[in-house]
Amino acid sequence: MPIEDPHENDSGRRPPISPGLRRALVFAWLGPLFGLLVTFTLKAVADGGYPTDVGIGIAIVFFFSLIVCPTAGIVDGVLAYVVPIFLRAPLTATVGASIAVGLSLCLFGGSLTYRQMPAAIVAALAMGACSLLAHNHRVKPANSASVRRSLS
Repeated sequence: MPIEDPHENDSGRRPPISPGLRRALVFAWLGPLFGLLVTFTLKAVADGGYPTDVGIGIAIVFFFSLIVCPTAGIVDGVLAYVVPIFLRAPLTATVGASIAVGLSLCLFGGSLTYRQMPAAIVAALAMGACSLLAHNHRVKPANSASVRRSLS
């Protein structure tokens, strides 16, 4: 049975999660996990294999990203009303990187150096992915019948 309009075939499914709740879940749960995944992948590439002494590193990265992710999620939620997704994801990634660098400068002191670059890369990748995952891709046009008539 071919699916011509997937929106019309959704009548038997549960109602979708609201966009605000989806954004909160993605940025609060998946954001820190993406941060851990990207951090340890970069560490494995730099060292040539997965390190064995990662106990305290997991806690630092996880709690660090628990500060960055909700803040970037709020910014992404505000941008969702104004900016389309192809601009919003890079903007949210930039905001996440800026928050991560600013937080590392506040916590560890010093000046802006190349040592903050890994934190910026990890935060940008994680927040960009969270922004794309939090986007509601299933939004129907307001009047889909008129859109179909104008296209044919």
